[in-house]
Amino acid sequence: MLGNYQSVRISVGETVLSNEWDEYAEGWDVDASVREYAHNAFDELSRVIELDGLSVFDFGCGTGTLTELLSPRVKDIVALDASPEMIKFLTKKQLTNVSTITGFLTQELIDSHHDLANKFDLIVASSVCGFLPDYEMTLGLLKSLLKSGGVFVQWDWLSNDESSETGLSESRVLGALKDNGFIDIQVKKPFEMNSSKGTMTVLMAVGIKA
Repeated sequence: MLGNYQSVRISVGETVLSNEWDEYAEGWDVDASVREYAHNAFDELSRVIELDGLSVFDFGCGTGTLTELLSPRVKDIVALDASPEMIKFLTKKQLTNVSTITGFLTQELIDSHHDLANKFDLIVASSVCGFLPDYEMTLGLLKSLLKSGGVFVQWDWLSNDESSETGLSESRVLGALKDNGFIDIQVKKPFEMNSSKGTMTVLMAVGIKA
């Protein structure tokens, strides 16, 4: 996701779930790099987990480019984003096994929203975690939404700078997953994206809830 995605998400340094993303919703799905990123992520996901029949939480779903690819394969999806406009465009796609939530992921939301009452087999977070104000804390909330044996998968821009506001380092991701009690952790660099700033590497991490 590099067109407007790269210039805006990398310069703003805000969580992807910010309502500041409302203005980009209309052009999101027509950006070829957005769709390329989603397809790459989906292909890699399909290699590490059997998707058929799973209940899925798409955290920071945006307009649902990854949600669309998952929908025909999985049992159902709860898709969350704090941008009402992004959610509006996802809702227009009328995916029958997808329910949407507009809001930030907090313990209060988890405790009060009926769509978060049941645990998930799989949680995906595509280019979200690197923009969160507190990645480690949010990772704990996400883990609480998984079934025992459930799988968490994230994709983010790889950063070699531990203080980066727009990407994550391998060591930080590995440490955060370990500290939150995930097991069978895998961290790899499955694909790259070209941009005006050069080639950018995507980091993918997988962890299982014991």
